[in-house]
Formats: sequence, C-alpha cells, structure tokens
Amino acid sequence: MKKIWLLLVLFNVLTVAEAQKVLILENLSIGKSYKFTVGDGIAVVTKNNPKKLSGSISAIDDTSVVIANAYDVHLHDIKGVYVNRRGVQIVSTLLMGFGAMFFTLDVVNNVINNDHPTFKSNTAIIATSSAAAGGILWLFSTRKCWIEKYKWKIKIIDLTNNKAQ
Repeated sequence: MKKIWLLLVLFNVLTVAEAQKVLILENLSIGKSYKFTVGDGIAVVTKNNPKKLSGSISAIDDTSVVIANAYDVHLHDIKGVYVNRRGVQIVSTLLMGFGAMFFTLDVVNNVINNDHPTFKSNTAIIATSSAAAGGILWLFSTRKCWIEKYKWKIKIIDLTNNKAQ
C-alpha cells in the first residue's frame, strides 16, 4: 500500500514539473536559439514603446509574457530581445580583474623590495590595456535580436501539449 502512495506522489510531482511553458527565441538561418522560462531575466523592446522593458519573467501565457509583474507584453508586439552573452561577460570581467590585480601586485612587490619608481610605466601600460580590452569587450556582451520575418522568430512552446504558439 505504501508503494502505491509513493508512486502516486511521484507521478503528481512529475506532471507538475512538466506543466510549464517556454519562450523560444530562434534563428533558423544560423541555427541559434535561446530558451526562457519563468524566473529568467529578459529585456525586450516593443513596437509601441521604444524603451527597453527588462526584468524577470513572471508568467508565460498562451500569447503573451508578463515581465517583472508589471508589463504584459503580447508576442506580436515584441520588436526585439536583448540576450546576455554569459561567456563574453566572464572573459570581460576576467580581463578587467587581471589588469587591476597585475598593477596592484607589481606596486606591492615594488614597495616590499624598495624599488623606485613604485609605479612602472610598462606595468601601467599592460594593466591599462588589459582593463581597456575587458571594458571594450563588455560592450559586446549583450546581443540585440530583432524580430523579423526571415531572421529571429519568437514563439511560446507549451510543454504539456507539445504545441507551439
């Protein structure tokens, strides 16, 4: 009897876990797609509002997305989606951190060894170049995906019924 109850509880957990909708942003020409679920961060531009609406996804309905419990955006009103490139953000942060740590380490080493000058120009050039490369790379950490007929497409997939909207 206990096994039957355990089986029923597990069956209910599995059906609840599968009952969700997913927002898919895809470009079939390059084979790239992004998946957004409830709780993921997203930033969109709509056709009637040039401002960027950003926040976490609160709900995904059949034909609309609720962002930050404040904006109910219909799928056909979305003009573009901003997607964060996590790898580029990590490399950019590492480069800026490397530049700061390299400069700090060299200055501390020069102070400990009583070397003069404490701030060497070669070290400053290397550290500044690394930090600048990281800063410039940070500008490319967000991809703008404009929803057009033959480029990026956006749709909602209902995983319970496996049908696309």
